[in-house]
Amino acid sequence: MTIWNAPVGHKPINAEISLPPSKSLTARALVLSLLAKEPTFITNPLQCRDTDLMLAGIKEFGARVQEQSGGILITPPDSLNPQTGVIECGLAGTVMRFLAPVALLSGHPIHFQGDAAAGDRPMQGLLDALTQLGAKITDMPSPGHLPFTIEGKLTPSDQLQKVNLDAASSSQFVSALLLISPALPFELQIEVNSTLPSIRHVEMTVAEVNACGGAVENIGGESGDWNTRQLHHLWRCKPASLRGGKRSIEPDLTNAGPFLAAAMICGGQVNIPDWPAKTFQAGDAWRQLLTPMGARIYRTRNGGLVCQGNGIIGGIRSDLEALGELTPTLAALCALAVDPSKLTGIGHLRGHETDRLNALETEINRLGGKAHARENYLEIFPSPLHGDLVETYGDHRMAMFAALIGLRVPGVQIADIECVSKTFPSFTATWETMLAGANGTA
Repeated sequence: MTIWNAPVGHKPINAEISLPPSKSLTARALVLSLLAKEPTFITNPLQCRDTDLMLAGIKEFGARVQEQSGGILITPPDSLNPQTGVIECGLAGTVMRFLAPVALLSGHPIHFQGDAAAGDRPMQGLLDALTQLGAKITDMPSPGHLPFTIEGKLTPSDQLQKVNLDAASSSQFVSALLLISPALPFELQIEVNSTLPSIRHVEMTVAEVNACGGAVENIGGESGDWNTRQLHHLWRCKPASLRGGKRSIEPDLTNAGPFLAAAMICGGQVNIPDWPAKTFQAGDAWRQLLTPMGARIYRTRNGGLVCQGNGIIGGIRSDLEALGELTPTLAALCALAVDPSKLTGIGHLRGHETDRLNALETEINRLGGKAHARENYLEIFPSPLHGDLVETYGDHRMAMFAALIGLRVPGVQIADIECVSKTFPSFTATWETMLAGANGTA
């Protein structure tokens, strides 16, 4: 485990940051390529631990993966025939959740296992839904959590099948069922009667499935607005033959957050090239979230997004139910702000890579800050900070949170910095280049 001394930002930033590709879009593209009827060439896929595990997962079901210039070619199998009967999930929610329904499709017993901390990530809602479709869940010492084995076969039917899904702990439960819906031999109706966290990720999944030839209809009335809360969600999915072809992966806009925030903390500006004009990524909301905290954000003529700051950060009160993954970066800014902040709608973060609410409260207070976590929100108050060793809990977002604090607070050390490899293996090098090249390109 390596300890990284977070560099202090001594002067204004003027940098252009090329982001790694989106983990969320890469994961969805890989699952859809496994279920397609023809090969798929994925350009610009993310290369990190999570996607390596997903690649191993689709190979387990018989996909052939070939690296080519500019991307990877995925050739789907004629049928889903597991090679070893084991899926290694690491700490990746996408792997354990998106491949669990694929295991039921295969009709063969598949055992899912992962890192020790993966056993804390919720799975019950999805496993209950799969049971409604014919699955039998065994070898599960801790109910609703890894490890487990999925056995059984799809309930045979040519009629509409309805699934009532408890997705309060993760939107990935919905996405998992949407991804496999074209391969089902019947129409599937998915109903969620509760608030649904990270709704933009579900909208992303619907768009990706339909772009490949799927037939998912949103009949629950989602508006697509990240700040609109809804209690009833309904999707109807018809069987379809998924196309292959070429799929291109957008830059990861969640990973843009720490770099945009760095310009606010240090002053100066950061330019993120190739910002999508239209996207379902949660990170697109940085434009609305950072502006009231003091950022000036604008689009360039060539499609980039520029964030400018002056070192003065205001507090914020925001409901992040649809954008929970942005919370650690926002919490770092709030810890450096001149006003109190309150981040609400984030109780589901307790089931992410770690209990992020508890982790943020603990680490902000460790550095001399004042943070109070409750069941569903986090309050942060202005307080002088000091350096210390920040624990990351194996969570890449906690490492990025600490790097932001370290821009202003000398002596911040980050434990287990290698955890950034989950989505951004070159994070520390890009961070240091951003700071060293005061007038250059990182």
